[in-house]
Amino acid sequence: MLNRTQQILIAIVAVAVLGMLWLAGNDRHDDAAIAPAGSGEQAAASAVPASDVRGVPRDGTLDPVSIDPQRPADRLPQYQASAILDDYRNDSRAADARYLDHYVIVEGVASGVRREGEQVFVDIRTNDPAANVRALLLQRQICGPAGRVCEVEARATMVRRGQKVAVECHGAGVADGVPLLRDCLLRGGAN
Repeated sequence: MLNRTQQILIAIVAVAVLGMLWLAGNDRHDDAAIAPAGSGEQAAASAVPASDVRGVPRDGTLDPVSIDPQRPADRLPQYQASAILDDYRNDSRAADARYLDHYVIVEGVASGVRREGEQVFVDIRTNDPAANVRALLLQRQICGPAGRVCEVEARATMVRRGQKVAVECHGAGVADGVPLLRDCLLRGGAN
């Protein structure tokens, strides 16, 4: 049993810790307030300084910059998986010029996570039920803010079939009518 003095000291320490946490969380500035009015979504994304921690959702979504702290904080192009498939079906040369070896964000709905040997990949659904976009995952994944690293198996278990998913990858062309992505990082948590 604690005596009365010990109980009071524990309560004072608890209040002090809560006060410090409250003050630390409330001294942040509003990034939207410094963005120029009327310049749209791009200005809001560019208003976030590169020194901010990447991979932390703002207003429920991740900024369109790489979550990998070793990559530049430049804005990445974002595409839907269905649009990539359509582009390759309509004009594969133009699609290669747009995607091949370019670092992009691809969004869609997960069809599943699979392993073939040492490789783990995510199939992302498209508007064609017979064709997916295949994203080959890196063995080293970013699993939290500030670039916390984990193995691909730990990260891939967070993706469920039918869940919205976003990956950032290099385009790798097309094989057997399936658009391929390589060196992929899964973005965000369970969407």
